[in-house]
Amino acid sequence: MAITLRKFKDEESEYKKMHEWCSKKHVNEWFEQRVLSFDEIRNKYKNKIGNQDMFIIQYNNRDIGFVQIYEYKPKIYEFDLFIGEEELLSKGLGTKIEVFIINKIYSDYDADSIIARPFKRNIRSVKCSLKAGFNIIDEYDGTDTIGNPETILVMENKRTN
Repeated sequence: MAITLRKFKDEESEYKKMHEWCSKKHVNEWFEQRVLSFDEIRNKYKNKIGNQDMFIIQYNNRDIGFVQIYEYKPKIYEFDLFIGEEELLSKGLGTKIEVFIINKIYSDYDADSIIARPFKRNIRSVKCSLKAGFNIIDEYDGTDTIGNPETILVMENKRTN
């Protein structure tokens, strides 16, 4: 099993792939809370290029998902990810991807810790992050991307060396 990341490219084919994935219920339920048009996807991710590191997640040389990594506070990083291919869900791959990304952040960025902020009701994401070495340190009342109330967990993974 080979998990790799490749830089997200400012190309129409990348935006089409993102639109396809983000149109799937298992992604947009947690990532956007609605289906975005192709133009909305292109504009959103085009505007992020240069502001955060964005990667396509590959599994055995196949594009399967997306991750964005950004500095949350000095030396504290955060990432958002999704697996876009339904047939790869609930197989333990998400935890392996999170561990891979955690190791990448600690090796490539000057991070002291990493946080994740899933919706509390996103049980799949919460369990995945716990298995990958995160601990729940807080929760707060917030909103999703379209303004609906959500309880958001704050999870942390601290550098151990």
